Amino acid sequence: MQSIEIIETNAQFKKYLVEIFDLMNLDYSTFTDNDVSRRVNYVVLNSINERYKVLDGDYCFINMDLISKMKNNVDISGCIITYGLGSKNTVTISSLDYSSGFVYCLQRDIIYEGKRVIEAQEIPVNMALKDIDELYAAVVAITIGLMEDKCIYDLIKNKTFMTLS
Repeated sequence: MQSIEIIETNAQFKKYLVEIFDLMNLDYSTFTDNDVSRRVNYVVLNSINERYKVLDGDYCFINMDLISKMKNNVDISGCIITYGLGSKNTVTISSLDYSSGFVYCLQRDIIYEGKRVIEAQEIPVNMALKDIDELYAAVVAITIGLMEDKCIYDLIKNKTFMTLS
């Protein structure tokens, strides 16, 4: 079972992320509080409005579109994977069309657990998106799916991929 700490000021992002994890049949448990020190497999920092002690995970996903708006420093422990619309991120998006989907772009290789390499790649995703939060959730979920060797083919092959909401 993978442990995932989600740090988010918008509950909709977490809802989308959990729905996509469920569609991928990912075995996970989530945490959203920072009162307990724990090491988790994945930390997802989509947005934040308070000081966190330490983001302590094997892999830390940071939304670079929203982090520049933060006024608080964040201490991060783990391999950082940045995501967002900017071209310098580890994971970016191109050819975005909210009604039909986007192209998921892994810009750099990710070495997972020191054993396996997830190579840079582009994956067309046929997914009607409700908003930017659903896009960010899809990007994080696809990346974790690739790292966990989950078959994401079922998620991206459909003519219309929609979350359950």
